[in-house]
Order: sequence, then structure tokens, then C-alpha cells
Amino acid sequence: MLKKAVMYVRVSSKEQAEQGFSPEAQRVALYDFARRNGFEVAKEFEEAETAKDSRRKEFAAMLAYVKAKDIKHILVEKTDRLHRNFTDYVAIEELTDNFGVTVWLVKEGGSIGKDSRASDKLMHGLKTVLAKGFIDNLKEEVKKGFDIKISHGEYPRQAPLGYLNAKDPLNPKHNIVIPDPANRQLIVKMFEYYASGIYSMKSLITKLEAEGLTLNLPPVIKSGKLYVSTVQRCLVNTFYVGRFEWNGKMIQGSYEPLIASELWAKVQDVISGRNLNMRKEHNVMPFAYKGMFTCGVCARSITAEKAKGRYNYYHCTKYNTNCDQPWVKEETIDERFDKLTNILKISDAGVAFVTAALKQSLSQKREGEDKAFESLVADQTRLKKRIDALYEDRLDKKITESFYDAKFADYTKQLESLEVRMAKHNRADISYYQFGCRILELAENAEKLAKEATPDEKRELAQFLLSNSKLTDGEPIFSLKQPYFAIEKRSPCDDRLSWQGRGESNPR
Repeated sequence: MLKKAVMYVRVSSKEQAEQGFSPEAQRVALYDFARRNGFEVAKEFEEAETAKDSRRKEFAAMLAYVKAKDIKHILVEKTDRLHRNFTDYVAIEELTDNFGVTVWLVKEGGSIGKDSRASDKLMHGLKTVLAKGFIDNLKEEVKKGFDIKISHGEYPRQAPLGYLNAKDPLNPKHNIVIPDPANRQLIVKMFEYYASGIYSMKSLITKLEAEGLTLNLPPVIKSGKLYVSTVQRCLVNTFYVGRFEWNGKMIQGSYEPLIASELWAKVQDVISGRNLNMRKEHNVMPFAYKGMFTCGVCARSITAEKAKGRYNYYHCTKYNTNCDQPWVKEETIDERFDKLTNILKISDAGVAFVTAALKQSLSQKREGEDKAFESLVADQTRLKKRIDALYEDRLDKKITESFYDAKFADYTKQLESLEVRMAKHNRADISYYQFGCRILELAENAEKLAKEATPDEKRELAQFLLSNSKLTDGEPIFSLKQPYFAIEKRSPCDDRLSWQGRGESNPR
């Protein structure tokens, strides 16, 4: 009797369709697998995502259908066709653990089910998170037209306090950034007063309020008043001297600066000197876990502050609520975090499987994204040859000037588009390699790294490991990112058999 299964097919862009990831190519491979392994495909689910809408309605429909019809098998080409984020992974894990479903990864030659070995689940999780990381880096980093605006020094997002987003008087369909008449003086005085070195952030706000400079705050300041955090962001923002950061690069803006470079530099000196002096005077160290937790009762943010000049405490901000959750010492969180990283320490066999999973992911990247990049390079080469031939025809007067100008403009636009896409691939590659090395480093040395880390280093480590953690009743409740939650689940039975399975001696 044939086993009932569903088939899930996904293609996320026109480029993928052109490079061998088409729905039809996936469908052929999946039906061939079904015939060879005794599966009857009860229903197909095909997803066609666009940059405009990346929600996966068919994925959700498939989950519901599998549960309703008691389907025990899902056929999919490979990991990155199935998972796009951690939520997807958890949804599939629910099917495998609670509904006895097995996911068959046809192109990868493996499967994930309730009885799969911990090593297989770990490798699947690793490939999921690596695929997700690569996809994230390849996503459109800017909306349509952003690249053009940036190339002209134009800021494509909400202007900061002191500026307005407005229509270009010479081109009504074009938006520009202009100084805000109602608040430009607020920014100027904010910098001038703080540069004197005699104001703290709080006393600076009091001074600005006393002079009536905060009466016309824009809607972007939702509270309707200045807070220390808002002033801090303004005083270190290079936007006010005519520069802004975009995708890791500093862009020279085309708008009017509100602050002279000399004044901005003086303010930075005051900020640096004040921070250094306060650290020396009070022996203040950075808060290792600030921004890592939310309150487990009221879901407000958790902030940190020093008490009695010596102890770091974390507590609920209690914003618009009467939350009664207690303050928590940083030492308590340190103790729990050290235990967590100790759990993440795995055996040599476990490290071997992590390494094997990283290599498998690399192999899949070579077959998919690297070939896509090679196709872009080939397109670029062909386009440059066309431009060369066009230019030669123009020199030989074989074509008219108007024809040359039109074609050259078209080819140039295509070339620039290719260069942008190639640059994104290159950045994604760099992030991919760095992320993989970080995973391996933590698999081997998580406990040691945590114990020897400075507060800043521990903060970086916590950000890499944790997501959506909470403080509840004085206790930190850590939520590990994939794949580390898989290591934590497996850790109580940490031996070679739990990683390799009986009778095996080498990771596959």
C-alpha cells in the first residue's frame, strides 16, 4: 500500500526560476522520489514568493492539511526550500514530534522525524540557520529606488529630529530632506550647550525645556517630550554634520548640515571624556545583558542600572504598568548564563558532526548560490561585450548617435543592476563564512569563551546565542537560537552514541 504524502515546492524569485530552482524542476525530482519509494502524493503545495510579499500562505496551508488529514510524510527538495525562519523550523518540529510526521529532504538524501538521531536534527538545524542567514543577506537591502537615492547622497528613510521629509519643489514626485524650521534651533542649541561640558544629559533637557525649544517636537517623538536616550542618539548622530551610514558605509549627504564638524567633534570629546571619567570614578563596566531580556509578566523592556555604586541590577521598565517583578543582580544572570554555556559544551563527536553539517551546507551553497553568482558574472561579461561592440559601431558610424545613446543608457542600467546584485552576493558570502566559523568556535569553546569574556564580549556572545529571553520572578529564562537549542536538548545524553548512532564510527 502506498504511503500518503504531500509535496511542498517553493521558488522565491525570477532569478531562481531561471537558474534551475523552478517549480517544475523541483516537482520532477519529488515525483521521481515518490515513485521510487512508494509514496502517493495526496496534494501539492506550491509557493511563489515575491520581494513585495514574502508571507508563505501555502506553507501554512500545508501544515493545516497535514494535521487535518493525518498525513505522515512531507516531500521537499532540500532544507532551504522548506525553512525561511526559526518560526518555520518550530512549526515543522511540532509536526515531527507531536504528529509523527517525517520530512524527506530529497536532494540532500536525508529525512527528519520524531525518531531521528540527535546528530541528524543538529545537522538539519545548522543547515536551516545557515540557509536563513544567506537568504537574509541576499534580500533586497533597500526598496525600489533606494540605491539611486543613496548614490545622490539622499536619505531614503524617516529624517531625524531637526529635519523633515518634504517634496522637492523642482520635482513634486521626488522626496528630499530639509531642515525643520520648528526644531532646527533645538538641535543647534543641544550641541552648543553640551559642548560646554557643564551639562549632564538630564540638565541639558531641563535647559532646552526652559528656553521653550521643546514645544514643537514632531510626531516622530511619540512621547511628546525629550528623554535622555533621545538626546544621546542625537548627540552622536553624524547626520547633523551632513553624513549618514548606509549598509556599513558612510555616505556624504546632499542635504544641509545643521552642525559644523568642529562642534560635533567637540561634543564627541565631551561624551568620551565624561564616560571615561565616570568609569574611572565609579568603576563602571558595560552592562553585559542590557537589551537581551523582556519582562516575563508584562512584556516590557528590561533595563539595567548600577546600585550602591557597585552592583549591576536588571529590572522591568514598568512603562505604563504597575509590574511588581523584582530586580535581578547581574551576578545571578552570570551564574545562569555560565551554566547554559556549560551545557552547550559538546564532545569531540559532536564537534565532528557540526563540522560535517557546515561542510554539507557549503556544498549546497556551491550548487545553488555560487552557481547563481557565476551566472551573474557571465551576464556581466556578455553585457560588456555588447557595450564594446556598440561603441565600436558608433566610432565607425554604423549607427546613429541617438541609437547609440539609447542602447548605451539601457546597457549601463543593466550593468549597474548586475553590479549591485553581485555586490550583495559578495557581502552574503563574507557573512556566511564568518557565521559558520562562529558556530564552530562556540561548539568547541562556548563555556571557555563565556568565562573569560569581558562584559562587551559577553554581550556579543549572548546576542549570538539568545533570542527573546525573559526575566520572570527574579530568574532569567533563556531562549536559545537555532541550532544551539538542539545542542541544549541533546546535552543530558552527551555521549558518542547520541551523536553518531549505534554501530557508526564516522559522521556522514
